[in-house]
Amino acid sequence: MTVLQAPNAPAPAARADDRWLARRRWARAGWLYAFMLVMSLFFLGPFLMGLLSSMKDDPNEYPPRLAIPQLSARYIGAAYNLGVQGGGDGWNGGLSPGRTVNFDVSVRSPQGAPQAPPTVALFPYQPVSLVSIARYAQARDFAQVQVTPTGSVGETRSYRITVRYPALTRQTGRVVTGQLTAPTDTLSARLENGQVVPVTLDTPEAQAVQFNLNQYQPVELVENGGRYYLRGPTFERTPLQVDVQRGQSLESSTLPPSDRQNFGRSLAYRNVTPGVLGYTFNNYRRAFNETTNPATGNSLFLKWVLNSFLYAFLRVIAAVVFCSLAGYALARLNFPGKNLVFIGAVLFAQMVPPQVNLISNYVLLKDLNLLNIWGLWFNGLVAAGGVFLMKQFFEGMPRELEESASIDGAGPFTTFWRVMLPQAGPALIALSITQFQGAWNDFFWPLIILRENTNFTLTVGLSNFRQLYGGQGDYGLILAGAILSAIPVIIIFVIFQRYFVDTGADSAVKG
Repeated sequence: MTVLQAPNAPAPAARADDRWLARRRWARAGWLYAFMLVMSLFFLGPFLMGLLSSMKDDPNEYPPRLAIPQLSARYIGAAYNLGVQGGGDGWNGGLSPGRTVNFDVSVRSPQGAPQAPPTVALFPYQPVSLVSIARYAQARDFAQVQVTPTGSVGETRSYRITVRYPALTRQTGRVVTGQLTAPTDTLSARLENGQVVPVTLDTPEAQAVQFNLNQYQPVELVENGGRYYLRGPTFERTPLQVDVQRGQSLESSTLPPSDRQNFGRSLAYRNVTPGVLGYTFNNYRRAFNETTNPATGNSLFLKWVLNSFLYAFLRVIAAVVFCSLAGYALARLNFPGKNLVFIGAVLFAQMVPPQVNLISNYVLLKDLNLLNIWGLWFNGLVAAGGVFLMKQFFEGMPRELEESASIDGAGPFTTFWRVMLPQAGPALIALSITQFQGAWNDFFWPLIILRENTNFTLTVGLSNFRQLYGGQGDYGLILAGAILSAIPVIIIFVIFQRYFVDTGADSAVKG
């Protein structure tokens, strides 16, 4: 039997070779993507691990867990409900006068172990702060705690812990919040609109705590007939301690405990009225709140972020203006000493470390009274690396563009401004990103020049976090600050990375 084959049909051996080449191409592509995936995890792994750890109550746990309660929908919903019960706000939480909070726990009590209910109590929590502040009142001094059995299943007994905070006034009316002013013979408070009002104490309980409340203490008031009555201080946190007997163990609770001590029999909940922000993003909220000056209400952390943005913005503007002008002049213009200027002012400036001229620059800025953000910007006004980048870019552009502009009667500056600079978009984007990143992460000169904590950039402020909180092992707040400092650089790069392409200048020239 004779098999007929089309004249142009490939031979079986050729088809096998094509399939083998196709498999090789797919295998190479697969290995390439696998390598890129591994490298992305290698570079992004520390950032993602820091992001997850910044949300934990205990970022020092070992081995570290990727599944954390702060990202669980169940516990986020519970935190929201507890925030509503304690402060009427499911996002910010807190404990306000007249509120009652119910917190459930389940304790396993095997046969032969004590069957007594757990011992509960509120404990004080005074956060460490970069700003010297008076110690605020504590929830344990005003709230009452009660334990009630709610049922049992086998060896597990369920209990409801009720935290009740009675109001200090008998008055009813419009409830407002405020902050106590400087203590005098009569109590007064500053409302949220800035108005200072006298506070009436109409119960013995309110009169008893009058001189126990410090200045700047957040309080809740009742407005009735133009008069303001003290309803009670408000609290951001409601720390709860639960102790079980030997032989007992905690099975479950509305929120998982923040800390376990005494072989798991002493359980600490740093806040049983957290709200979503106080539970999932507690360390981030602390970064802003624990640096707030109570006298002014301004957050130092927010000020550091704004200072870093201002410094980075000024550096970018200066680099775009001066580096593009200097780079074009060194690349295209002919003037005496051009090579000497390039070698001495650009290359040599990059080779000399900044520590060499530390004293001279500092003395100069001090004499000019520029030990602030403006002096920091003036110290790095022209970036030698930026000049080198722009020079190399302009040298790679075709001279026909300038010749065409010259024929039309354009001078050097008009040629630069109207012809060359519009073609330098990718180089300017690259220059802006590198300058922004360098200014945002700059630490050495801000540490030397900036003296007041209100003038700090974010890098210098985070170093204070490390000194203050690192010694106590409170790395969650440090990680939160580090993550916040990394986000702007990532966003800038993601937005502008698509501009890292060719200029298209070659297509502007025919021939």
